[in-house]
Amino acid sequence: MIVHNHYGDFAVGGEAMVMHAEAELLRSHGHDVEVYERCNSEIEERGVIGKFQAFSNIGWSREGYDAVSREIKRFKPKLMHVHNYKYLLSPSIFGAASDLGVTAVLTLHNYRLACPAGQFLRNGRICEDCLDGSPYRMIWRRCASSNMIKNLAQFYLYWSTRKRELLVPWVDAYIALTGFGKSKFVAAGLPQERVHVKPNFIDDPIHSVTSHEEPCGAIFVGRLSREKGVDVLVDAWREIDYPLKIIGDGPLMASLRRKAAPAISFEGALPHEEVLEHVAKSSFFVFPSVWYEGFGLTLLEAMALGKPLLATDLGFRREMVREGFNGFLYSPYDTRALQEKAHRLINDRDLCETMGRHARESYLTHYTSERNYQILMDIYKFAIDMPVLKKQAF
Repeated sequence: MIVHNHYGDFAVGGEAMVMHAEAELLRSHGHDVEVYERCNSEIEERGVIGKFQAFSNIGWSREGYDAVSREIKRFKPKLMHVHNYKYLLSPSIFGAASDLGVTAVLTLHNYRLACPAGQFLRNGRICEDCLDGSPYRMIWRRCASSNMIKNLAQFYLYWSTRKRELLVPWVDAYIALTGFGKSKFVAAGLPQERVHVKPNFIDDPIHSVTSHEEPCGAIFVGRLSREKGVDVLVDAWREIDYPLKIIGDGPLMASLRRKAAPAISFEGALPHEEVLEHVAKSSFFVFPSVWYEGFGLTLLEAMALGKPLLATDLGFRREMVREGFNGFLYSPYDTRALQEKAHRLINDRDLCETMGRHARESYLTHYTSERNYQILMDIYKFAIDMPVLKKQAF
């Protein structure tokens, strides 16, 4: 049974895309799969009392416990794989699985168990101050949101899971998306042997694109927000006379348009199929994010389409980008390094094409659905074979 608590109104974000992809992957291999989804927009539909109750249940919801218990009794799964439980379902769903003898696996799509704000980011810069397990400073810093209510909700969720030993008594296996992510979760207190690394995957998109145009131009795909580093990218591109296509929308759109060089075009938010067509027409892919990120599906799509990567040297990036082989890395906020490596890709067409082939090879070796299925089965086997832990009642 796969469980996912959507943040918005069943919006198809990165976590939801991965959740649905894994469900289809399991079905394609003959597994009986049930997907149980809830959405935080349900809270908005409630009255004042209902909203207050939802807030008070963020840490451990009886409603979430009962709902998942009913689904488990109906479907009778051997294993429950959770992708998100914030806010409506809450961590109580792991208690429900444990009480009914069902193995539980949790994918760590973000850094929520290690950082109360979930991103290791404060005022646009990396921050690991709360990794010591003392999250109270995030309240007055408002790391999660400038809205104090949302900030307190995030703090309460973190504090509740920290109080419950980061869910270790109930979760049999955790899935980190990268080795870098695993290192942070282990530093936060998760048992190393129970944290497994399984990257995201995508079905090969190369057969779905129809463009056969000669590749030309760089491309960025993502939310136009500060943590994505797109403002740094636009500033750096003033010294680069080469087309840069920016796909996506966000709070920085207006300010970026005002200061963008003529070589930059803004396409706005596009359907996924159109995004892939644009990536296929590009020469290389730029990933200027200034925070750790969880994984980055856009990087994976670019690799699968044979595009070299120009990315910030931060977080997991070194696990995907081999310097000089399938892309280049540069330090965040170092516009000169960004410009220098962009010019190398622009001016050396043979190098760009060779690195693009290597990027494609990297995808085929590490990030296909079949490779991912093998890793997932190994994790499930580990979780199912785990000795029964002594359960603690809270």
